[in-house]
Amino acid sequence: MILEDIQEKKYQYPAKEKPGFLSPGDLLNVGGIEITIKESYLENWYKVERRAKDGDGGMLLYAKGNWSLWKNPPSSLLLPKILACTESEIIVAPGKGCDTKLEFKPHQNKEYAGLIIDGLAEIANMIKNFNDQKISVLYINPDSLYLCEGKIRLNLLPDLCEINNKAFSSKDLVAPEVFSHEKAAGKEGVFVLGALTVKLFTGETVNSYVSRNDIDNYIANINVPGIPQFVTRTLTNAEHRFMPVEALNYLKNIMAERKTPVKFDIGMSSSVGLNEDRAIDEDSCGFVLENALSSAGKTLLMRACLADGIGGMAAGEVASRAAVEGFLKPETEDKFKEISDLVLDLAWRANDNIFSCLNGKNGGCAFIGVVFKDETFSLANVGDSRAYMWKASNKNDEPGLLRLTNDHSYVALMVSNGNMTEEEARVSPDRNKILKSLGTVRNRQENYIDDLQKTTGKKTGNLEKGDMLILVCDGIWSEISDDEFKKILSDANTDGLANININKDAQYIADILVDAAIKSGGNDNASALVIKRIS
Repeated sequence: MILEDIQEKKYQYPAKEKPGFLSPGDLLNVGGIEITIKESYLENWYKVERRAKDGDGGMLLYAKGNWSLWKNPPSSLLLPKILACTESEIIVAPGKGCDTKLEFKPHQNKEYAGLIIDGLAEIANMIKNFNDQKISVLYINPDSLYLCEGKIRLNLLPDLCEINNKAFSSKDLVAPEVFSHEKAAGKEGVFVLGALTVKLFTGETVNSYVSRNDIDNYIANINVPGIPQFVTRTLTNAEHRFMPVEALNYLKNIMAERKTPVKFDIGMSSSVGLNEDRAIDEDSCGFVLENALSSAGKTLLMRACLADGIGGMAAGEVASRAAVEGFLKPETEDKFKEISDLVLDLAWRANDNIFSCLNGKNGGCAFIGVVFKDETFSLANVGDSRAYMWKASNKNDEPGLLRLTNDHSYVALMVSNGNMTEEEARVSPDRNKILKSLGTVRNRQENYIDDLQKTTGKKTGNLEKGDMLILVCDGIWSEISDDEFKKILSDANTDGLANININKDAQYIADILVDAAIKSGGNDNASALVIKRIS
């Protein structure tokens, strides 16, 4: 360390020297928190405990150094919680299991590799976020890595430096430019990321002056696709090294390539019903699937919809068919839109197609459409068709039926105003009067079509393995009580007598919902579309 550097106070990393004159039992006050030194820990850190017994019982760590850059760090679940921070002292509270270090040995099964890549991506995101604040990450102690509820976490804080200030560290796993006192440029953390990658996948420690031959030896022992390339682009010289955002995006691509493809089982069923005055089934439904494979990984894109033609109009069946065709027709630009925006765009495209196909006739339909990108979905609905989610049972919860849409109908309005009960609405002679539909307004209107946020407060939802998304027209939900609906879905997944998982497919469920509506009277057209996630 040269004198002019000390005088300029350019160093922005914790001091390497151990904080002197601290022994077990020493009392300190840091930012108003009184602590007692218990024992030394890694590097210049100490295990401590609060004097007042108001903590959570977990391990606390204390260190001296220059902590000015930790006054307003970017948010990250990766890092320990900072309890107190002054210019020269800090107290942190790591998470559960923080005293159990990761093992560094060359085991690369799929589960382990996935865990490590996820953890590296979180570290890369942290480095990128610091970079956005003009701060470079100089060093991360690999012994500070631990597992907390299946996620990699840090129980110590990384060493930092302001970009364009001189940086120095004599520790392992630092970039060569850090070791030689150069000004921080923002790529130092990427070298650390590469060194951690080697450590996690091979158990070997990278020194600051890694050679091309060293890199070749490291990657020869890593057989996880994408990781040898990542190591090469992170341990190279600064000129050819990834920027933090590039490193993060590369890891995201590796994660996307490795993920298990989402698969759905889809069933559709429809019936004209028993009403002798209804000779035509005015309902329509359909879906399209597209599997995309690109540099961004595997992606499943799906759109599905159900339309219930309005009886009494001249062309309800034309309107429902046109709506489905308009919603399902793919356009190239659709792939680049957020699904919460896309689903509304598609619903209005369906509306336009109704007007194009009616040729001046009077027609409209209740409509509900969904768009999936892998397991994430968003929906749009207008009228009184409904979407439900059936949550599969898990360790903590019983199976459950969740309604995702509101009815745009006269009786629904009366119920919401307190002028009618749900049971009265179910048998009301006005129950088929809807207040909104596709094909009745020509121009796009804000809030005319509902999205998922209307009922859940979120623009998108996730379908987990075993869950189902169920679209039904009023010809089904008005004939089947909620309890009967739940029983049908529950019985379709377990044998009620033997409690055996029989896992009926989506087509069976769609058929049995329609059959139940018919058996209950079934005067209206009855249609169901069932989307079940199977992997």
